[in-house]
Amino acid sequence: MRRELVFTFDNVSEALTFIEAVTNRIKSKELLIRYDVGSNVKVWVAIQGEPYEVELYTAEIKRIYNDIKLMRGKYGIRVYDVSLILSKAKLKAAMPIDLLVDILNIMGIEAEIEGSKIRVRDSLGLEDLVKIVEEVSELYHEMIDMEISAQAKRVIAIYSFIMKKPIKESIDDLLSHGLINRYGDSELLVLSTDYDHALLKLQELIEVEKKQK
Repeated sequence: MRRELVFTFDNVSEALTFIEAVTNRIKSKELLIRYDVGSNVKVWVAIQGEPYEVELYTAEIKRIYNDIKLMRGKYGIRVYDVSLILSKAKLKAAMPIDLLVDILNIMGIEAEIEGSKIRVRDSLGLEDLVKIVEEVSELYHEMIDMEISAQAKRVIAIYSFIMKKPIKESIDDLLSHGLINRYGDSELLVLSTDYDHALLKLQELIEVEKKQK
């Protein structure tokens, strides 16, 4: 069985993101893709195989296309599939993807995560989110061998990313402001309060430091 699907995109970048996602998710030798650039960009996807395979692949390809359309934004809200962000990002170390939402919120950008989707009330594009994830992943890589609790790592990474400070300097700053401390007589760094309160204190600290610059 063979089926050909045609999709229309607003620009080449959007079309290439779609093609990349399809080739990453659809592992079939019987997949053919071509595109044409005119007044808009058209992508033809041909899939061949057993009927049940073609049906499954067709549903997945349409799902990817819908994910791409949601990224265009509606009523000021853009929706990004987490798998699209992670497939494009070059990660140095694993990081909690919901940390991206915390970072955006502290930056003053409304964002929330729902299942496998991140909703952003802003003009941030996919590449912007990928860049943030890559930079934060690099920060996590720097902390791999450090004795830091998971929650403290989140706060340190947020502060380091937003303030553009090295990890060690960020740790010193957060220690001096009492957001993190050492656990007992050990070298382990932990939060001095629960995570939600730490985020509020962190936001206040960042706002004060930015005003002093």
